Amino acid sequence: MKINLHILFFFAGLLWFFSGMNHQLNAKGRPDPFDIPLHNGQVLRIQACRNEIFRIRISPTGEFQETVMERYGIIKTDWEPIGATHKKKNGKHIISTESYRLTVDPLAGDITVTDNNGILVVERISFIQPKDAIARELAASLNTYFGEIRQDEAIIGSGKSDTPIQAQLLDEVGNLSKGRIIGVTLKEEERFYGGGSTSRTNIQHRGTALRMWATYKKTEIPMPFIISSEGWGIFNNTTAKNYLDIGRFQKDNLFVYNSEGDPDFYLLLGRQMTEVIDHYTRVTGRPYLMPKWGYGLAFGGNTMEDQLDILNDALRFREEQIPCDIFWLEPQWMEKRYDFSTSKNWNFDKFPAEPFWEKEKFPKYEHPTLFISRLHGLGFKLALWLCIDHDMTIAEEDKLALERGASLSGKDHWFQHLTRFIDQGVDGFKLDPAHTLDEHPDRAYHNGLTDKEMHNLNQVLLPKQMYETFRSHKGIRSFHHYCGGYAGTQHWGVSTSGDNGGDKVALLDQLNLGLSGFVNTSADVLVEVSDNKAAMHMGFFFPWIQVNSWYNLLHPWYMNPEEKETFHFYATLRNSLFPYIYSAALQGSQSGMPILRAMPLVFPDDRTVDNLTSQFMFGDHLLVGVNSDSLYLPKGKWINYWTGETVTGNKTIHASV
Repeated sequence: MKINLHILFFFAGLLWFFSGMNHQLNAKGRPDPFDIPLHNGQVLRIQACRNEIFRIRISPTGEFQETVMERYGIIKTDWEPIGATHKKKNGKHIISTESYRLTVDPLAGDITVTDNNGILVVERISFIQPKDAIARELAASLNTYFGEIRQDEAIIGSGKSDTPIQAQLLDEVGNLSKGRIIGVTLKEEERFYGGGSTSRTNIQHRGTALRMWATYKKTEIPMPFIISSEGWGIFNNTTAKNYLDIGRFQKDNLFVYNSEGDPDFYLLLGRQMTEVIDHYTRVTGRPYLMPKWGYGLAFGGNTMEDQLDILNDALRFREEQIPCDIFWLEPQWMEKRYDFSTSKNWNFDKFPAEPFWEKEKFPKYEHPTLFISRLHGLGFKLALWLCIDHDMTIAEEDKLALERGASLSGKDHWFQHLTRFIDQGVDGFKLDPAHTLDEHPDRAYHNGLTDKEMHNLNQVLLPKQMYETFRSHKGIRSFHHYCGGYAGTQHWGVSTSGDNGGDKVALLDQLNLGLSGFVNTSADVLVEVSDNKAAMHMGFFFPWIQVNSWYNLLHPWYMNPEEKETFHFYATLRNSLFPYIYSAALQGSQSGMPILRAMPLVFPDDRTVDNLTSQFMFGDHLLVGVNSDSLYLPKGKWINYWTGETVTGNKTIHASV
């Protein structure tokens, strides 16, 4: 008889649960396209990318242009033929793969999805025209629903802090004549997850709508991807502002509302939600795998600290035997505060990384007796804070021009100037949201597009170009993180919850991002929290851990004795779990399975956990409960970490916190 062992860890809770996950390997290839003329004169194109992955597009002309996500290598295009078939029967078109069947009614323009045993998966996918009454009603409803969501404050610390934000509230959903809507009928029992960090109240989104537009401190990492508990999902392939209305406007319908552009989406089919996430990350890129040390503690000191303060902090971590792997420097490392330029330099009064007489000497190198080398000698890595406000399409278009032998633009590639700091020994970078998360309505991008198409995509290009610069220059993976994102960002770097602090809101971001194929997530763990000990308990079980002092003093030796002891305990516990954490990261980098796992992802048949946001699985075996003195145990046997007591599941337990 198979016995499942679980270990329960209850400060507000942590469990050990043995389970196996099977994940498919990546494949390369090219899809089979099938073009189907519809009665309304439009052309429906279906491409069977894999047995379980279909790309579906509509064109009024029959011409299908390359999307910017394809052009810049964000989504996979090299699919292999899989032998999909196309036949007509009773006036309908049937596209079949080994596993699934899509039946198209050209008169109605609808698609029905079944498996090859005839079991219904999706009753109807339809395409709604702007002239239809429901389109106008939905647009008006979304406009009202999201009218209050806007960037109403400037990014912390940036030069725009005292400038009022001009919110663009006129026509939140855009020009209705340009809008395109996909409708999907829903089964009564279906629940829906994903969407990135677009909700800070729920992880189960049926009955709500989600806004896919990267917005500072509101919806910083939208993912236009939604999963059904019934084992299917949709990735909406657009970079324009779009919305997922999941049974809110009409309880039995999902509406994908695109503010611009013809419908273009991937239908992802699987037996369970984990398979759908696997398919999504196959299309948009497998999650990033950090260097091993990236999963240790990253500590940011106070902005008034200089090189000697940081080195003393490093020594203190070692003397106190508190595991820590990374230091990063906030803007005080720069000669000019918030330097957006490509000619920045060290603040030699605080952090002389080279002798002042070698400022103009190249190539740069890691000086053996100065700050960076001394920090490395103590076993720490170093990262630098950066702010960016640049047209990143310049580098992307020059890369494409180089591939085809065309002339280059001659314009600056922003990330290239960072190689001098990499040569001096810098191991990674923190990418601030200033000003990439700001909107740029007046910018004329080098590639000819506007901010309507580029704003969301900028959130992907930023970590993409950071990764490519570091990798091409040094040949290894870097440690770099950013609080913005969009579809594909999970492939190019790691994320945080930005300036939203480390309290309950931060956990909602971790859960929703994990349900959207994002493996490496974190937050400013001890910032704006109501209980430092509870925040440590939660934060040290994030996929990666950062403590960002900024203007605070979050050094553990400055805390009261009880909090210092708690910090030491959790830092040591996390360090002891390193092989377990890195194994989960490896698993996630091949499948999209998050390290921090929302309960319905692991226990999809247990309806008690549908929208449970006070606990999560940390890897395969550990269950962490937070922000509550109760913990729900799914069916099985669990072991209390603190007492060794074996507990039978399928019930809620309580503990004194």
